[in-house]
Amino acid sequence: MNPEDVKEQFIEVLTEIQTDSGYGETPISGKTCPMTDLEGFDSLLCIEAINMLADKLNVEIPSNQIHKIGLSQDGKQWLTIDQSVDVVCKIVNTGET
Repeated sequence: MNPEDVKEQFIEVLTEIQTDSGYGETPISGKTCPMTDLEGFDSLLCIEAINMLADKLNVEIPSNQIHKIGLSQDGKQWLTIDQSVDVVCKIVNTGET
């Protein structure tokens, strides 16, 4: 899976969620951390975004892997879009994180 394609799709998903939630269009880039930079974004929306991303990419992301896409390995830091894309690619391409 190509990281640039995943990033593009992830940004589209996050933009759609922000618009549908009534927050309008927020500038989103690879350095954006959805949990801290997007208004109204929370852990439930994070799960929804990952599921929407999986649908757009036509891949399966196991439910026991979803938390790894939003949090650092030590569970203490929220990930940026670029960091999350790396995790998604690892999960999809190798089944590992």
